[in-house]
Amino acid sequence: MQRVVRPQWWHEGTYRSVGMRFHLARHDIGAVFGFLKERGFSWSAIANATGLGASRVSEIASGRRIVTDYSVLERIAEGLSIPRHYMGLALDEQAVRHRQGSSFEQAEVARPLDPHELLGVVASIAVGAIPAGVERWLPTSQEVTVPATVGQDEVATVRAVTAFHRRLDAAAGGGRCLQSARGYVAWATQLLQVRCSDVVAADLRAALAELHNLVGWVAHDLDDHDMARRHLTQSLVLARQTDALPLLANTLYRLGRVSLHQEQPAEALQLFGLGQLAAQQAGCHASVGILHANSAWAYALLGADNQVVDSLTRARRELDQADRDTAPAWTHFALTEADVHGISAVVYSALARHAEHVRYVDRATEYSHQAVRLRRPQDRRSFIFDTISVATASILAGDLATAGEYGTKAVGLVADGMRSARVNDRLNALWELAAPQAAREPALAALGSRIAELQAVR
Repeated sequence: MQRVVRPQWWHEGTYRSVGMRFHLARHDIGAVFGFLKERGFSWSAIANATGLGASRVSEIASGRRIVTDYSVLERIAEGLSIPRHYMGLALDEQAVRHRQGSSFEQAEVARPLDPHELLGVVASIAVGAIPAGVERWLPTSQEVTVPATVGQDEVATVRAVTAFHRRLDAAAGGGRCLQSARGYVAWATQLLQVRCSDVVAADLRAALAELHNLVGWVAHDLDDHDMARRHLTQSLVLARQTDALPLLANTLYRLGRVSLHQEQPAEALQLFGLGQLAAQQAGCHASVGILHANSAWAYALLGADNQVVDSLTRARRELDQADRDTAPAWTHFALTEADVHGISAVVYSALARHAEHVRYVDRATEYSHQAVRLRRPQDRRSFIFDTISVATASILAGDLATAGEYGTKAVGLVADGMRSARVNDRLNALWELAAPQAAREPALAALGSRIAELQAVR
């Protein structure tokens, strides 16, 4: 007898004592398939309904494979009669535009942002005044399918989608999740137009602020700095509307990182300073510490060694006072010894590249090796950055064999599924530093060939 999916299952059902709405919001497709298996569906039946192969269905159900592709998630939702908004999926026509690369964001390319003008807008928002005409700095949106009413289930979906994409971004890079994240932000933005209670409206704005923050960071990871700034500025507006000071600090930190990546340390320092004001008002030691640490990076690029040491000292003092149980979730990455060592290695390497400050290379070497030793496997992109830091410090210290070893290791990690423009940029910077020494060390010459091969296939 042919099994039939009952649509009410997705709202009322549970799997392993957890509601299916929660599993769907997290895109836990393995749980979806396991739920159907308990109701008599074979892997072949699920495969026929979703257009996936039976072996692939089995792998997903067992947790050996996860589903991240937007179009595959759409097929699953359609084939299993799952309401699209349970998974944060946009309208079909909208999703097609995303897959074809002709979504609303492309309009932004024709009118690039002026970061210096944007800095004034950001400063106004940070201190409490959303300027008139702010819309020209924000991403645009189009209509998508949304439910008739919005409640805490939809807010939970937005938060779960954001958390899922943050994990995927850290593990595999922005290239693995920008397409789908843009689809979800289009859907979630339209929820603001739907009738709901004041409490739900406030929670939704806060959740949407975090989702825009995510999209901005993912765009930054792919070197799309205009898109990054637009979504991060939208996050600022929503955070200000809900007086979410920790999120304001978070978003200003990320805007500052975009400026750092574009080698604008003075601009970054202004953004980090605004972030510190919000973090201090919130009484958040972790946020203040993160902003001090990144200010140290900006000072290192400027060659200001006294400010570097002072900022890192302040950062460590603030992070030591932070309570992980009460600190915002976004700050948890910085409350590990691995990250403290990792950011210190980057800062001291940047400082040691100034000829008059080369004596700091010993600190860069020590911190980078410690970061590699302590980094958790799930923080894959950060581990790659740490490995590149060891190679960079080793070149500055004259240890060319170690530089070649760790540089080659980093290339291998990138080739194994990491899709991050920032990582590629760091590799290019590493090779720029290594190239003049390549004739003296075969391992460095081999590293140059490996980097060239990697960039050729991307």
